[in-house]
Amino acid sequence: MECVVNERELVTPGTLVATGKWNLSGGVVREGDEVFSTVLGLFYHEDERKTVRVVPLEGKYVPKAGDSVIGKIVKVLPGKWLVDINSAYIASLEPRNAIHDRIEDLSRVYDVGDLIFAKVDYVNEIYDATLFSKASPYGKLRGGSIFELRPTRVPRLIGKKGSMIYMIKQTTRTKILVGQNGLVWVKGRKEMEDIVEKAIDIIN
Repeated sequence: MECVVNERELVTPGTLVATGKWNLSGGVVREGDEVFSTVLGLFYHEDERKTVRVVPLEGKYVPKAGDSVIGKIVKVLPGKWLVDINSAYIASLEPRNAIHDRIEDLSRVYDVGDLIFAKVDYVNEIYDATLFSKASPYGKLRGGSIFELRPTRVPRLIGKKGSMIYMIKQTTRTKILVGQNGLVWVKGRKEMEDIVEKAIDIIN
């Protein structure tokens, strides 16, 4: 086994970073005996655990199973929807994870441009994500406004045990859903939505 690039070296998607039977920990994919980066980030390896990974630079969201995200339907295919989740990777949503009844025209459920709140159900080694929106609180978002902050700032917006987001909701009397992908849905009176936007800007 051999590392082709140096520790903490900046690599781009498609860069050959290692050869051999390394364990993959994220941001990389194996093709035969070679390991390639799938993201723009910094390369790391651990000899003891025989692990290689590329940590993405701060910016776009990297999907993780169990995360709640806000996304926009960008394409309706015969067997699934494609969803923009504010990431370098487009997610997919299959009917079995979205609706209880069989339906031929999926656009009757979610159409291009619709906003949804969903859970990341599964992520493979090249960060193709599948979503789940079949049960509450997930589903289509109607009305409201979307605001954006850096995904790394999401914990600050939520606060310890949800204290910050609870205070904002109570003060503005708005409905708020926070996606781990850095998108925030807010629904309430326009002046109250504006106050929430200012709070997000401060945190961001």
